[in-house]
Amino acid sequence: MQDRSIDGALLALRKQTIREGREGLDHVEALLRLRGVDMPVVREGRRPDAAKRGEAQRIVLGALRDGPKTLREIAAVMAERRQLDMPAALQRSGQALDKLRKAGVVVKDGRVWAIQ
Repeated sequence: MQDRSIDGALLALRKQTIREGREGLDHVEALLRLRGVDMPVVREGRRPDAAKRGEAQRIVLGALRDGPKTLREIAAVMAERRQLDMPAALQRSGQALDKLRKAGVVVKDGRVWAIQ
């Protein structure tokens, strides 16, 4: 087994141990220290701002059901629904629109997005 594989397995075990509150964290971390592996910060459970799969796309489509809108108008809906600041809402809305455009669900005409 390659060193990378061993290190990756130990890091995955550490993350699982932390998130599930299992015993043996000190042993796993001791092995990682012996191997000289940096241990990243691991959060317990999901991030509080993590979205469910497809949620951003559903929000975008919901905003466009009322009619065509600019990215900034769609992002305002995203910011309100997900409690995000405007830069984060613009980024998530843009990513969702790009995925929907590639799937042929929405189209862009100038600066305005609409459901196809």
